[in-house]
Amino acid sequence: MADKIIEKVYRDLQYSVGKYSKLHREMKNDFEFVQGKQWEDKDVDTLRKQGVKALVINKIKPIIKLITGIERQSKSDFVGFPEGGEDSLVADMVTRLLKNVSKTSDLSQKTSIQFKNAAICGLSFIEPYIDYSSDLINGALKFKVISGTDVFPDPDHCEYDMSDAKFVVKLTRNLSEEDLELLFPDDGAKIKRIKGGKINVNSLQEVTGHIQGMDYPGLSEGTTEADEFKEATYDLIDYQYKTIKTAYYVADQQRGFIKEAESKEKAEEVSLQIPGSVVISKKVPCYKLYQCVGDQVFYDGELWSYPRWRNYTLIPLYCEFNTEDVGKKDLSIQGVVRVIKDLQEEFNKRRTQELRHLNSSANSGFDIHEGQMASEDEEKKLKEFGSSPGVVLKRAKGTDPLIRITPMPLSQGHAQAAMEHAQDLKEASGVNPDLLATDSNSQSGRAILLKQRQGLVMVQETLDNYSITKKIVGRFILSQMKELFTVESAMRVLGDQFIQEAFTVPVTAIIQRGLDKMVENRDNEVSELEKANMLMYPQNSAQNPVVDDKNQLVPSIDFDEAFKLVNQVLNDSEIGKYDISVGEGPFSETVRLSNFISLTDLAQQGIPIPPTALIEMSLIPDNEKKKIIAQMEAQAAAQMQIQQQQMKIDAASKTGA
Repeated sequence: MADKIIEKVYRDLQYSVGKYSKLHREMKNDFEFVQGKQWEDKDVDTLRKQGVKALVINKIKPIIKLITGIERQSKSDFVGFPEGGEDSLVADMVTRLLKNVSKTSDLSQKTSIQFKNAAICGLSFIEPYIDYSSDLINGALKFKVISGTDVFPDPDHCEYDMSDAKFVVKLTRNLSEEDLELLFPDDGAKIKRIKGGKINVNSLQEVTGHIQGMDYPGLSEGTTEADEFKEATYDLIDYQYKTIKTAYYVADQQRGFIKEAESKEKAEEVSLQIPGSVVISKKVPCYKLYQCVGDQVFYDGELWSYPRWRNYTLIPLYCEFNTEDVGKKDLSIQGVVRVIKDLQEEFNKRRTQELRHLNSSANSGFDIHEGQMASEDEEKKLKEFGSSPGVVLKRAKGTDPLIRITPMPLSQGHAQAAMEHAQDLKEASGVNPDLLATDSNSQSGRAILLKQRQGLVMVQETLDNYSITKKIVGRFILSQMKELFTVESAMRVLGDQFIQEAFTVPVTAIIQRGLDKMVENRDNEVSELEKANMLMYPQNSAQNPVVDDKNQLVPSIDFDEAFKLVNQVLNDSEIGKYDISVGEGPFSETVRLSNFISLTDLAQQGIPIPPTALIEMSLIPDNEKKKIIAQMEAQAAAQMQIQQQQMKIDAASKTGA
């Protein structure tokens, strides 16, 4: 069975490589162009031998910097939007938890890198994984940006999120034995037995026909070079694929719910406890992972994120993605660079030709007749230093003055072509100077903003795709909440102030619940959850009401309800389907800066905005804000005291008069 699966892995990899190989070559070339390698090596050598420098006037990199700058200035946070009014509290909880995961995993930086890579070459992936190195129970969710050239999806998929793909292959290249031991600490013997641990993609592309037995194409021994000092390295294949399995559900038509069970036995057990419910079986997709190096299999089982996440863990970002099958992936998937590379090449050639022509005209030569120079040494001197400033030459007595050959005028055609190519670069890329708002200092801010929005139209598809990718990432995080938080750790993330504001129980509610009776009986009948609540929050809770100095009940916090709701958020795998939807909201720092600017404008127009409000909305660190506000309050108190003393003095003087 294992042989059949590993044979299928290499067959699917070979099929995908054949479809994506040209695209991957173009993607690598796109990155080279952005970084300045815009000439063929042979052309550079040819020009160098002729004494001409191959100019690289990189017009592409500023375009990429402008697009990535737009992304970085318009960052957004994850937001949970309630599907109904009753879900608003759950949505607030989800928003806080999502932001915490985003902050601790440094997701904002990872997605910015993914956006830049996709803008350049057209495709980039981000892969989430859980790191249990510091917490064996609840790991930390982290993210890796994966190059588009290391991922080989099913070439026949059409959906943006690859949900219709039959498989996705990821290559992790050049792993040492130590790297493999860290990944598979219990498989040291297998690592020693690896044969053919390197994937030769070019060779894999060329192999056709049936794969017999263990004779897999594109494999070589685990070494990078035929050098005894080079450490042997291996390529790990992660083969994520989709199969079909039977799932069992408990359905209750009267109550209107259906829920999946872990197994048939569990479904039947739950059904017996719910009168009128039935057990339903259905064939559903199951996502699995197969990991191998060469001929050795290291893992074959369900994907770690399944069943809470029913898709692949490699999340793509396309700059431009056409679902119409044109037969060539390099035409269906493109970035900003792909369409302007030819224009950049032509621009470099035109400018190089201009410089070459200019240099040749500076030393156009002399027209002399035989014997005109005083000696052969003078003629040699003329050849070597004729174009040098201040050169002194001796001609034969009685001969005519030396005549310089008039050079051809600088080609206006080359200059015109270079200008046209520069303009074509802007138009073809879809990025124009209006996005920078530097073309005029006399325009109003509203006019500049309108031009910037118009300039964004050409890159809106890329920005929309980026938003789709971020929403997929947000839904993935939501699906894995159970693995990332306990109820206690989630409560800490939510914060005491949020818990207090959301779960404070009014005095009337405390009385209605009969808290006096619950307090009397809590030692006899109390749930495990309530015991945990009492240990964590022994005072001022619904289980332990607090009275004031007049022996009157005061509003208390219902931690029992808070724990139940947090537990629901972490364990309900369908919360993202029925209760909330994950979207994007303005980045907190961006919103604060925008609000600060708006308040400052209002204050300048004469509207009495309190100075403390301006300080609170500024980007000054919080501890500095507190110091400034405290100083302002102290100064205000001192000023008030002086005014009161002055009023007393004025009143006393009037009385004495």
